Amino acid sequence: MTKQKQLHKKYLLYAFFIGYFLLNTIFLTRFPFIHSDESWLSGLSRNMLENKSFSVTESFYDLKIRNPHAIKILFHMIQVLFIQCFGYSLFNMRMISLLFGLLSLGSMYKLSAYIFNSSKWAVLAMLLLSVDIQFIYASHFARQEILLVCVLTYGLYFMFSRMDEKGYKKDLLLGVLVGLSIGLHPNSFVIALPFGLIYLYHICLTKRTHLMNLLLYAFTVAGFATGFVLLSISFDPNFISNYMAYGQSEFEVLQPISSKILQVKYYYLKLFYQVSGTYYTPNIKLQAILFLSALFFSTIILFRRKGREKENILSTLLGILAVNSGNILIGRYNQTSVIFLFPLFYILVIYAVKNLPMLYKRLSIGIIISLILIATTMQIFPLGNPTYDQYVAEISKVVPSDSVVLANLNTEYYFENGKLYDYRNLAFLKNHEMDFEEYIYKNQIQYIIYPEEMDFIYDTRPVWYGLYGNLVYYEEMKAFLTQKCDKVYEFTDSVYGIRIVRYMNTKDWKIKIYKVRDN
Repeated sequence: MTKQKQLHKKYLLYAFFIGYFLLNTIFLTRFPFIHSDESWLSGLSRNMLENKSFSVTESFYDLKIRNPHAIKILFHMIQVLFIQCFGYSLFNMRMISLLFGLLSLGSMYKLSAYIFNSSKWAVLAMLLLSVDIQFIYASHFARQEILLVCVLTYGLYFMFSRMDEKGYKKDLLLGVLVGLSIGLHPNSFVIALPFGLIYLYHICLTKRTHLMNLLLYAFTVAGFATGFVLLSISFDPNFISNYMAYGQSEFEVLQPISSKILQVKYYYLKLFYQVSGTYYTPNIKLQAILFLSALFFSTIILFRRKGREKENILSTLLGILAVNSGNILIGRYNQTSVIFLFPLFYILVIYAVKNLPMLYKRLSIGIIISLILIATTMQIFPLGNPTYDQYVAEISKVVPSDSVVLANLNTEYYFENGKLYDYRNLAFLKNHEMDFEEYIYKNQIQYIIYPEEMDFIYDTRPVWYGLYGNLVYYEEMKAFLTQKCDKVYEFTDSVYGIRIVRYMNTKDWKIKIYKVRDN
């Protein structure tokens, strides 16, 4: 390939990234709807910034037990930097994810180009991932998953491309990359496993690397893990016991491994049938069929192939196995973490198509891209749902942003830091020997933003108690709203009036705003 053609392809790639970025900024805050996890994470980052300390906990939780730790400290540092530079808003927090989504596409291109030794197939792999609804969702969601996807895809490219290098520098650098990801999210454990399993494959079968390479990688990652644990202990001397207790109470991570294995089936069935609590779960039935087909055909093809490409595809299969093993070991089957598998499966898709007879190659890739693009477009456009800006605008009509409020955490981007108290606190009133009225006046709460969702949860109790805990205070709260408050405004919102996904857009959910009378 001439230098001029290489430059032409490079400029086309740059044009694609710029166009992709600009297009996604248009609907960055509209898709998906805001989840309280986003405001939870960024709200903590804002509190860290204003208190000039990474050892503080969330300002909106005063009764819900929270203990500081450093396991997500790098992610909070990134958010703090963005808040300082661009201000605090949903758009700016989601921009972090979009930028790392672009980096993930770039590393997906490099990884695929190395595996297939072809820029053409690399572009197709990148395009498939870029138009996938699950990838766009992760790139718009102000959580850490897309950052870990970036680490995983670039780490695999780095590992594959430098496998035959002499010495241990590459293993140290890979360990540093994966080790730093511990400061993004605990799921760094999940993305660390593929590298370990791929090392073992090459040590035992291909002899392209040695046990010392694996040990250096493992000890480097373990060193970073130890560092983050020690930093966490400096924040909270009881970090280890508190963190384990939180993991067990919230996610049952300490249950027997046999029980965790049984949950894998239900995890994927929930994803297939879009069963969810509060997370947006896109329709990925098409991807499930495509991925299983690619897995089947790739496995068959591998038996008849030799060489470096076969080794890389086998490594990709081991990566898929390792990610699932990591989920089993942790036992936390979060819907958003399924994105870790998508780049690996799209590599299998390309491998299967690449090995089709010439007549079917172009036809197959054209059909696959078209179907995924149509499925994605149908789920995103038209964007007719109420927007977050509209939701906040309704609240702002009667509640100033510097008011002290009891409200759903999804309102957090509107209010000043330290002014919002979340409903999740109320489940712990009895633990602190308080009643609802005492809580309101103790915190000098001026407004209560009351979603109809609370009535629905109580009427269907205890099915949805996982959202806010046991609503033992419900009757007390309703009496207080009637006797000690004045309703100043009411509006409806079919999306933000309820957090339970299956009931969104089923009706116009009421949101009532009460002003608390002076005690």
